[in-house]
Amino acid sequence: MNHFKMSHKAKMIAILSAIFAAILIPTAALVYQLSQDTLLTVTLGVCLSYALIVCTYRLFHSHFSPVAQLQAYIDAKQQGQSNLSLGYSDPSSPWAILGAQIETLFTTQQPQSEHLIDGLFQHWPHPIAVFNEQSQLIFFNHPMYAQLKTPLLRGMTFTECGFSLDNNQCSHAKLNQDWQIQRIALSDAKQTLITASYIGHQLQDAKRQSQADLIRILSHELNNSLTPMASMTDTLMAADELDEIQTRQVLTRIKSRSESLLLFIKAYSELSRLPSAKPQTFDLKALAILNAKEQSVQLNFAGSPSFFADKLLIEQLLINVFKNSYEACAEQACITLRCFAQSDMQILQLTDNGPGFANIDNALQPLYTTKKQGNGLGLALCNDIVQKHNGQLQLANTADGAQITIKLPQNSC
Repeated sequence: MNHFKMSHKAKMIAILSAIFAAILIPTAALVYQLSQDTLLTVTLGVCLSYALIVCTYRLFHSHFSPVAQLQAYIDAKQQGQSNLSLGYSDPSSPWAILGAQIETLFTTQQPQSEHLIDGLFQHWPHPIAVFNEQSQLIFFNHPMYAQLKTPLLRGMTFTECGFSLDNNQCSHAKLNQDWQIQRIALSDAKQTLITASYIGHQLQDAKRQSQADLIRILSHELNNSLTPMASMTDTLMAADELDEIQTRQVLTRIKSRSESLLLFIKAYSELSRLPSAKPQTFDLKALAILNAKEQSVQLNFAGSPSFFADKLLIEQLLINVFKNSYEACAEQACITLRCFAQSDMQILQLTDNGPGFANIDNALQPLYTTKKQGNGLGLALCNDIVQKHNGQLQLANTADGAQITIKLPQNSC
């Protein structure tokens, strides 16, 4: 907008300058040719220049002054100022007529409900906008105008204001980062309230807390693995002669600790870099039996063996569930896996013969575990796999043991 105004002014100045030169130069040349008097020519040129400058200034001012006045009036009204009015010396001029029409738009009596909204939200510190049932703007406060940095007029549509809806979620290009937008229906959905809250500080706090948790967990795992390894190595190095049996025992322990640490890092990496789900139909029964055998888990399968999901991700889920049951059960781990359809969902229900979940409210939280040798990533990984399929994972404790219920769409991901 500013670029356009400057270009227009520059163009106007260039035109007026050309007219000025077209009058002054030929006139001065004609006077000098007729009189051959330099002083007379200069005097006449100065007088003519003064007259042309005055006329040019008045012409320029008469063209741009009404535009500037209208623009200042509209900007002030958009910012909520009410004690303003337009005044022109010639009420019959086109600018005066246009100004009166704009002033009428701003001073038209508003419905009682809009007066109530103005009174409630005019001085609200957060950005607010209200739209009627035709999705036309009927109110906005100064914080909304200042944050969007976009001209707003009552009567503009929802889209013209820059807002958009996607799956009933409201968004705006200038309120995407560090802002949370809420869309609230007022008065039986006849009016819609849009409000934005700045959550940048909360996001930064959450990020710092997440980083602190990660460092704490990694430090804990590294200390648990590296401290014994360093201690055993010091013991070997302190001996005058290396005993073969003791050396093999120490190296075996170091190897075991290293493998555990590598498995933890791999599990965390898988949790943070899961691929997108690519569903296909496969034999769930055969896949479950194969992995149960590898995890030394007794499996009872009931239901249809055909299943529609990402085979690789579901296999990873089964591995983690079978591993958890094996570690939790004091005796032979036994899992009952039921597969059935319910409406448009596929249901997987796994029940084991263990003691159940020790803290079911936090069991799906990443890095949370009640097991001494656990890392708190198995069930969190399973939950992420289910969410990749747009499904739900639910935990429960039954009389028989822990139960995991997984609901996945039958034909979409």
